[in-house]
Amino acid sequence: MSAFPSYLRKTLVGGILVALPLAVFAHVVVWLGGWIGAEVTPLAALLSDWAVVPLWVGKSLAIAVVLALCFVLGVFVGNRFGHRVFTWLEAQTVGRLPGYKVIKEIIEYFGKTERNPFARPVLVKISDAASFTGFLADDGDVCTVFIPTGPNPTTGLVVHVHPSQVARLGAPGPEVLKSIIACGAGSQSILQTVRAS
Repeated sequence: MSAFPSYLRKTLVGGILVALPLAVFAHVVVWLGGWIGAEVTPLAALLSDWAVVPLWVGKSLAIAVVLALCFVLGVFVGNRFGHRVFTWLEAQTVGRLPGYKVIKEIIEYFGKTERNPFARPVLVKISDAASFTGFLADDGDVCTVFIPTGPNPTTGLVVHVHPSQVARLGAPGPEVLKSIIACGAGSQSILQTVRAS
């Protein structure tokens, strides 16, 4: 009889853990869709009047136009000349505004996988008896490694060590990060992926 409340609690928590990420994801998608829809409404109204179509078709056309413009801009800045022109224009105009550079760096940081701080998991040997799981931030004559703390991986230590103390892990960064968040649970399978630096 006492097993039933435990089963009920465990099942309820399991259901919440499944439903909560789905609900958050759905909420973000709905919010993002609403925000994009609101931002393109002026252009959508012009397009729907011009093409004599309903507003929702105008919004679809407006989103397509914005995506096409982003593609054209990407092609332009993808070559050396376009990149130089864009960099110069940016430096002379919006680059001088306070906060612009910070916003740009944050967007670039999350948009480029090679700059993701959790992309290169490593094992840092501190002594014969101790090693730390971390992420390679920079390498060269000296390796810079971020060693996150569990269960909150956004805090931790930045250490500078000799390359001989660093061994790359073959496990993907998200898997290593999950182990750190779980305070080391699952480390055995990760430690088996150690390879020479």
